[in-house]
Amino acid sequence: MSLFRRSVAIMLGLLLLFSAGIFGIEVHQTRDSLAERQQVTVDNLAQALSLSLVPFVEIGDWTSAETLMRAVSDGGSVRRLQLDAVGRDTPLVVANPRDSDTPGWFQQMIALPDTDSEREISGGWSALGTIIVESDSAEAYDQLWSLALTLLLWLAVGMLIVLVLCAVGVKRLLGPLNRLSTRLSDMQIDGFDEPLPASRVRELQGITESVNLLGARLNAQFDQQAEQVVRLQRLTEQDAVSQLGNRAYLARVLDEWLAAPVGGALAILRIDHLQVLYRQDGFEARDQAIRAIGGVLKVARIGGQEVQAARLSAEEFALLLPDVDDAARERWLGEMLDRIDDSVDANPLSESRVEHTRAGVVLRDTGMNREGLLARADSALREAIELRQRWVVVSPENALAVRGRQAWRQVIDQALEARDLSLVAQPVLLADESELHREVFVRLREGDEVHPAYRFLPVINHFRMGARLDLAVLKSLADKRIRWQGRLAINLTADSLADAETFRALTDWFEMHPTLTAKLDIEVSEEVALEHIDTVQALFRLGHRLGMRCGVDRFARNLQAMAYLARLRPDYLKIDQGFFARDEVDAEFLRSLCMAAHQVGSRVIVTRVESNAQRERMAAVGADGYQGYLAPIAPLTAES
Repeated sequence: MSLFRRSVAIMLGLLLLFSAGIFGIEVHQTRDSLAERQQVTVDNLAQALSLSLVPFVEIGDWTSAETLMRAVSDGGSVRRLQLDAVGRDTPLVVANPRDSDTPGWFQQMIALPDTDSEREISGGWSALGTIIVESDSAEAYDQLWSLALTLLLWLAVGMLIVLVLCAVGVKRLLGPLNRLSTRLSDMQIDGFDEPLPASRVRELQGITESVNLLGARLNAQFDQQAEQVVRLQRLTEQDAVSQLGNRAYLARVLDEWLAAPVGGALAILRIDHLQVLYRQDGFEARDQAIRAIGGVLKVARIGGQEVQAARLSAEEFALLLPDVDDAARERWLGEMLDRIDDSVDANPLSESRVEHTRAGVVLRDTGMNREGLLARADSALREAIELRQRWVVVSPENALAVRGRQAWRQVIDQALEARDLSLVAQPVLLADESELHREVFVRLREGDEVHPAYRFLPVINHFRMGARLDLAVLKSLADKRIRWQGRLAINLTADSLADAETFRALTDWFEMHPTLTAKLDIEVSEEVALEHIDTVQALFRLGHRLGMRCGVDRFARNLQAMAYLARLRPDYLKIDQGFFARDEVDAEFLRSLCMAAHQVGSRVIVTRVESNAQRERMAAVGADGYQGYLAPIAPLTAES
């Protein structure tokens, strides 16, 4: 129960107790007053009748005596009159009982005493008889009942007014505390980006200052941890001269790229003029040129997407290109090679450009591994050098990969329209072998053939069809009433967050299916989180409110931007096991990476774990769980 409700409940209890006391005191005082008045009335009537009946008793006129007694009893306060006379063998009794409208339970609770009065009828020196008057309490009960109803009404109205005023007052008094509580709750999701505003309530000022101080310390601690991770990454994955990635970095990103269902290409560049600079001007001139090339490649983007670059040797660089049109890639390659040529040999007096840079480009194909990909790219580079071409592109050999994008688009459109999807899921296990969730993977049916995601997702990303795919998967879960225990994880595409309309459609679906949504975990890749940070933050806030857990996939591809974790506060992070499988990666770097994630309350999940040795190593450096071939994929079955 909230503090406000407790305060109101306490005030309500006190008001009820106070009102009950007032009611009891007032009713009992009125009861005593009525009983006393009733006794006085009976005494007076008995005295008056003892005098008035003397002449009738003396002459034995019992009819007139009875008439007088009935006239007295008609007043309503007398229940019974009894005349015992010397001249009568039997008493003369006049009874006039009256029924009361007061409930019986009230009469029992507020019982009035029975009152009567007896007087002698004096006839000179001798007594002529006695008169007994017994009171009727019906009228007194009715008066008490009317008083009780009126008193209860006014007490109820007064108590309601006082309760409303007290509730408003308490709410105003608790307003600063509620705002502080709400802000602290938001900090669990948003972090300590902004300090709490100073409170005007003296008792809360110390709490506000302490929370701000604690938040500043936690932010500083996270920043220091993130800086340590970046420093350790530079030692293991950064080339000291070009400030680009080294071979270890390239090996990791290639493994992640080949494991992800995306398209793109690998390009290896060779700049022979760097060797000329070394022979003519020494290593300082060559290193200066390498730094210039590194500056160009570090900010390179194609189609609005980042290009990942690494230095392979003294004269060779590797570029991982995102999936774009062939024409856009060719145009970008020409412009980039020209910029690199200008960086190593800028001669404004030359009438023609000297081409120093050659490139071998390999488009991604199914079934590739890192060694084969690098070998084909190196072969294409040698061919470009021999043929004196600026670059040579190696196209895919697989028949399905050769199929045109438009043909794939037609297949995808038909499958999404008919919602002809096959859903499978792979468990994500924690270190104690308990299940965190199962990640859903989608496959498309084309006749009797089922296409895995790596075949069609590059086309979906190219044509911006990801939002349709996300909603189709969610609707399939709802329409087919997939039966499962535990939680399912859905990896959302960038298209669902790219514009307001698709994002609203996604959030509307979540809010319209609260039961299913509460059993879902949602994930976005690190690239999507960085590109749409505000939208992802809003999505995570909604997710937490609806009972979802939120995560970031493909974490640690850009350690320079780790500050986004403090803003998003994801429940878990998924990182490729390529970080953990390489012996040249220092364990301290991996441990610092996990500690930085734990600083923001995130679990670290290592993906593509293929052996017990890899699982043991990831547990040794602080990772919380794993996903991979040790926990195989299984289909999601629908209810019959």
